[in-house]
Amino acid sequence: PSPSQDNKREKRLPQNAAFLNLKRKTMDDESHRRAAAMAVKVAAKKEKKARKEARKIATREMRRQFAISSQVVAKPTKPLTGAAVLRDKFVPQHLNAINLAPVYDRWVLCDNEGFDAGSGSPTPNPSNMGHVIARMSEDFIPRVSCMCGEQGRPIHRPYFYSPASVHRVPPDLSFALTDKNRVRKNNFPPVDLDETTSIKEYATTFRGALRSEHEELLRMYEKYSLFRCRLERLAATDKKACILVDGISDARPSLQVSDIVLLRPVQPVVGPMPDRWGGMQVSQYAIEIESRVLSIVRGKGGMPDRVTIDWDLNLQQKDTLRDHAWIREYAIRFVPSSTILERSLTALDWLEMESLSEFQESALRDILFPVTAPIVKSLTTEQRHISYGVPTATEYSSRLDISDINKPLNDLQSSFVRMVRARTLDPSFEVTRPPCILTGPAGTGKTKTLIYAIADVLGLLRCNGQQQQKNTNRVLLCCPSHAASDVLTRRLSGLLKRSEIFRMYDASRPSNTVPSYILPFTCQVPGSDRFTLPPPNSWTGFRVIVCTCTDAHLLFRAQITNLAIRTKQQCFRTFLLSGRNRLGLSFGEVTVDEDPFFSHLFIDEAAQATEPEILCPISCVVDPHLGGTRKVEIALIGDPRQLSPRVFANNVHDSLGRSFMERLLRRPVTCMGGGEESLLGPTVHPDSLINSGGLSDLIRYYASVDGQEQLTIFLTENYRGHPSFLMMPSSFFYFDRLKSAKLPDMDSLIFWCEKLRKVEALSSPVDVSIVETPETSVAAPMFDMFARIHRQTTWPIHFRGFAGTDTSVSMEHVSGTDSWQNIPEAVATVEIISTLIENGVAPIRIGAMSPFRGQVVAIRKLLREKHYHDVNVGTIENYQAVEQDVIVLSLTRANKWFVDNDVKKRMGVFGQPKQANVAMTRAENLFIVVGDPNAMWMDPCWRQWLRFCCRNGLWYGQGLKQWDAVQSVSLKGMKFVSTLDLTNKKEDGGKNAIVVSTLEKIHRLHQA
Repeated sequence: PSPSQDNKREKRLPQNAAFLNLKRKTMDDESHRRAAAMAVKVAAKKEKKARKEARKIATREMRRQFAISSQVVAKPTKPLTGAAVLRDKFVPQHLNAINLAPVYDRWVLCDNEGFDAGSGSPTPNPSNMGHVIARMSEDFIPRVSCMCGEQGRPIHRPYFYSPASVHRVPPDLSFALTDKNRVRKNNFPPVDLDETTSIKEYATTFRGALRSEHEELLRMYEKYSLFRCRLERLAATDKKACILVDGISDARPSLQVSDIVLLRPVQPVVGPMPDRWGGMQVSQYAIEIESRVLSIVRGKGGMPDRVTIDWDLNLQQKDTLRDHAWIREYAIRFVPSSTILERSLTALDWLEMESLSEFQESALRDILFPVTAPIVKSLTTEQRHISYGVPTATEYSSRLDISDINKPLNDLQSSFVRMVRARTLDPSFEVTRPPCILTGPAGTGKTKTLIYAIADVLGLLRCNGQQQQKNTNRVLLCCPSHAASDVLTRRLSGLLKRSEIFRMYDASRPSNTVPSYILPFTCQVPGSDRFTLPPPNSWTGFRVIVCTCTDAHLLFRAQITNLAIRTKQQCFRTFLLSGRNRLGLSFGEVTVDEDPFFSHLFIDEAAQATEPEILCPISCVVDPHLGGTRKVEIALIGDPRQLSPRVFANNVHDSLGRSFMERLLRRPVTCMGGGEESLLGPTVHPDSLINSGGLSDLIRYYASVDGQEQLTIFLTENYRGHPSFLMMPSSFFYFDRLKSAKLPDMDSLIFWCEKLRKVEALSSPVDVSIVETPETSVAAPMFDMFARIHRQTTWPIHFRGFAGTDTSVSMEHVSGTDSWQNIPEAVATVEIISTLIENGVAPIRIGAMSPFRGQVVAIRKLLREKHYHDVNVGTIENYQAVEQDVIVLSLTRANKWFVDNDVKKRMGVFGQPKQANVAMTRAENLFIVVGDPNAMWMDPCWRQWLRFCCRNGLWYGQGLKQWDAVQSVSLKGMKFVSTLDLTNKKEDGGKNAIVVSTLEKIHRLHQA
């Protein structure tokens, strides 16, 4: 290199050294900084861990102190309430804010017309129920203007056939999200339905009750909300998705098909949005997807329940959602459907039709507020005879056993058939008569009597000496539930041809939930499994139409009603006789058929339906027009002393919580200036026990042979179960009127008593002696027979006293469901069931029952662990109208401080006579109760039931705490009574009474 280059290199060396030193220093500083930061993080983690350990120690110490204090304090300073232990689950604010945030776009996936007939749709599907009704309005009768009025002014609808208007209630999707809307001002003040006779006040009261109940459902459904939940893809199709929810099948209230599902993606979607300059830009925004519940399937083997929803996304929506791998998380809310609300309000609107005159309103009042019994011509001796079986037995001989039409009726059952026959042979042409009522407990043959009455109406039971004429009667048969409607359809299939029965379903009903033997009687869209209505020319061939009470609204929408059809006939007659008929023909005389389209309306299980639901079928058959045509006959069948309509709002129990049947039977004549008795029955027997147990909803009536024979029949002969099963329910709920008519089967009794001995071996009998004191008021013969303990070895009843612990499980399953569990009692219940199965009882013959859904879940889980999948486990509501060979009832409640709260909130079986009645009358061969006697002793009914078990030697296991110190019970001041009436608050709750029914007296005296 040249000298100049050497000089430049020498000048650069000091500069490079300085740069390297600076770089080395900088790296050392960065290393120190990172080390310092790491030390800070380590110190923070140690501090966080220390705080966590301190919290654990404090929590452990607090629990220990609480346990010590619980052992020291015998009872709390004030009674506990459900609010003290039942809390809503905690939801972080950032998750709850997802549902409160405004949305840019809403996707409506559900087909509204499929779930609610007649809803508007921009592109109606021909298979939808609403489109079917609209089409029938054109096909049934030609659209010609009404000519019935004077001077060209029509008095009827613009056309002969026009679909009825529906009271629409848009779903309030955000009601339960904001506190300001939780309580609204009541613009519908209620009135006393037992005193009023005003249709306007009646409709106003139920409008307010329906709104309060729907708002309460909105609040309760909000507690089912899910956060960060993923959907599952169904393998069969992309148009449905599945949500896995733990415990939703046991929620209270239950999730229903056609309920609304709202889904919001937790992470916003990305797509084009308009900007402020009028262009489009890609940005994030929130969306809400509205769908509908298609089915709810209970999970098996510990798996969560599956809720199937509609998920029919179009290509643009799928591209926007970008969830091809099904990993997107959603915030999910459930909103109750307003279908039943709309149908009930439509029925109330029908009551207040503007076209009704004063006399026509009076005709409706005679149905809703009856004052006097109807006058009906008595039957002759020949007409009173009832033949058993149908005249054409050869055609239906293979199916007669299904309908029970070949089995004879007892006197009371025959009286109801004659009552219906008398009304049919002597019809009313002026006003519709008040409904006739058939009541009776389970096992008295109400369904068989109903089938006989329908067969007689249709002319299948021929009277001796009566000439057979052409029968034009047509029956509308309704029930509150689909299960009861399906049972009646199957029973009627043994009497009628397949083309003479129509089982009507709404389009929202999944076809896979309908029994296979019912499908031949339905109408489905060709090539689809969706239900629809048959064409107009098919209706005249039906002799019986079966549906639920709310589904009868479809007939009202399609105007297949007595009022609409009579109006059409009148309009068509006027059109034919006018000179403007455009047919080129002249008619000398045109007569209108006097027979209504529906001649009879039968409502089974009427005590379980609300009054607005009952009005749906009534609006289809009642024609308020006075004179000229034959009026429909209405009959209600049910037991108002069992479960009432299920309601959840606290302020609607006296309106929606009481059925139409119960109100009629309670309605006093005093509001009309008459006597003190109820209209349809006398007051209670004077020697009954008056008690203050809060059970004011017992019905005060029974059958009257002479005075009210055209209004009500009360069946008293029971053909199901052992007589011992009826002893206490007869005294508690039926005024000691029940009789056991079941023929004894000694082989069956011996079989079940052998199984009962195995169950009794699991625990020891309660051995308490009963002594008589000099001050006792018990007569000597009564004391010797009914006060001393006599072990009944042939009575298949067993009470297992058990001291468990009841806990709330609302945090573990569905929040806010007021669920309770008693795990030790559930284990004891499963032990009894296992003993029965191991000794030869088939699991399918056993049913486990509890008033709390939490206990149902616990028992079901323990049974599934033992692989007893065929044992039926459910709540008391699930067992309404269901019988089982063996019933094992777990009362669950062990803390007596919660009994008052149960009574106030209408939970459990304490203070709920209708719940207790159902629980005591479900068994056919063996009845076992597991519960805490100390909690049971606080309820008047169950206190008497414990005394019944004690004096008959049926009490095993845990006894009362007050019996631990002394082994004898004094009867000082006690008295014997035959009935237990808890409607008066002047007595002491039955503590000084011993209830002994007539059935128990008969069997004890027979054994003596």
